[in-house]
Amino acid sequence: MLIPIKLPSQTDTTIKGYHIRDFELSERCILIESKPAKEILTNHFLVSTPLVLYSREAVKDCIRFFFTFQNVSCNPSEIVDVVPLSGSLTYDVYNAFYELFQQPLQRNFIGIRRFQKSSGIWDTEVSYTNFEGLSHSTKVVLIGDTIATGATITQIIRLVQAQLQAPTIFVIISIAGSLVGAKRLVKLEKTLQNTFPGTEIWCLFTEAYFGLEANGTDMPIFHPDTISTESLKRLAHDKLGKILGRYLCSVLDWGKRTNSPLKHLSELRETLERFSMDKKDEFYHIMLNECNKHLSSFKEVSI
Repeated sequence: MLIPIKLPSQTDTTIKGYHIRDFELSERCILIESKPAKEILTNHFLVSTPLVLYSREAVKDCIRFFFTFQNVSCNPSEIVDVVPLSGSLTYDVYNAFYELFQQPLQRNFIGIRRFQKSSGIWDTEVSYTNFEGLSHSTKVVLIGDTIATGATITQIIRLVQAQLQAPTIFVIISIAGSLVGAKRLVKLEKTLQNTFPGTEIWCLFTEAYFGLEANGTDMPIFHPDTISTESLKRLAHDKLGKILGRYLCSVLDWGKRTNSPLKHLSELRETLERFSMDKKDEFYHIMLNECNKHLSSFKEVSI
């Protein structure tokens, strides 16, 4: 399933990426090994600032791999960041790029909401755009986001491409990205190339291309369609167990986890309480105690 990518011999050999043997994916769909991403995907107690720091490191792994694999250099004025509000803020692409190259990114924002129609189909609604960072010199667009059905990222790419009206390289970085979303992006790339030959969409997903549940949201590590590194499987088995690894989404509700950590941990506690009662397994009691410790760490602040 995973085909190791050979990088130039003079580069950092700690960066590892893989192509995936699937005829519906392109050579630009790459799985990136990333220790901080492993922690995010298997430690659901990770929230707030620590989560941002781990996310930034995972993004740095992807950016390093892309520029090493491509073996190209760009003027900072040619590279931009597009931030889908608000979950994408946690990816912190802007600071990840600066820490790697000591150069600023041109930054853009888009307010976009994913919602489910009565028919069950997922759609998007755009409420805000700020594309001040885009210009005629833009060549590479970096976007960090969690990719499930691919509906949101597809709309974002279309909007940016419409603004630029020129061939563009889109680099999509996802700490949790699904196979379904990746295949949708491959089809979008072919469509855009009809008007803008040379346009490329790169899918740099960390540790796995996840199977997507029927609800269009959850991406469990042990979903039967998930393609992942063996190291992620082993870690998930040790830290989550087979049942939680199959039942829980790899990042749970990313919005709550990033913007409402107390709500995220409270809902996780409810889930663990159910499992500890139903399974009567010490493993779930240990996890429940750990969750309670994290919740108790939120204390009143005196002003």
